[in-house]
Amino acid sequence: MSGEVAAIVLAAGESTRMGRPKPLLDWGGKPLLQHQIDELSGAGCDPLVVVLGNQAPTVRAAITCDAPCRIVVNAAYRNGRASSLRAGAAVLPDERDAVVVTSVDGPCSADTVQRLITAWREQPGSRDIVVPSFEGKNGHPALFGGALLGELREVQEATEGLRAVRRAHADTTRFLNVDDPFVTLNLNTPEAYEAARAADSDR
Repeated sequence: MSGEVAAIVLAAGESTRMGRPKPLLDWGGKPLLQHQIDELSGAGCDPLVVVLGNQAPTVRAAITCDAPCRIVVNAAYRNGRASSLRAGAAVLPDERDAVVVTSVDGPCSADTVQRLITAWREQPGSRDIVVPSFEGKNGHPALFGGALLGELREVQEATEGLRAVRRAHADTTRFLNVDDPFVTLNLNTPEAYEAARAADSDR
């Protein structure tokens, strides 16, 4: 079972380099954020917390987020990604075994998320981190053992947020080889987005 694994989707940023809201980018005929919600839900993540900020009402109106999906609006989203992670982690129940963290601009698949969960359950360390890797390049989303939830609730932009948590637990981080090139994808610019759409259509 993977129902004891929660997930956080960070979708609050201003999408400055993209020039339009990343959550609303078309991905397979649906908003990119809806894709993320559907894939994480399909992997059994419960609850699934979606953190909105920039243009939150417009983004909210474009997606469906039914229980166990929950929307959180980070009014301080301009303070950086760490503020959104704190907002998402703050509403998660303490008893979740693990938490999957991803950003809206890294399209994930239910299959890859399930593989992360399975790998963690085969060797369930409460402070372990599982990171997907494709052809030697590490990617996302990452899965964090439940004992790290307190640290996720305290991340700060000044100390590089999630990266600081990863660094602090480098000795309990496992890398999982997956056959999914999209784990290394970040849709930061229009050019990256168009290239990714073309690659996705070829799969």
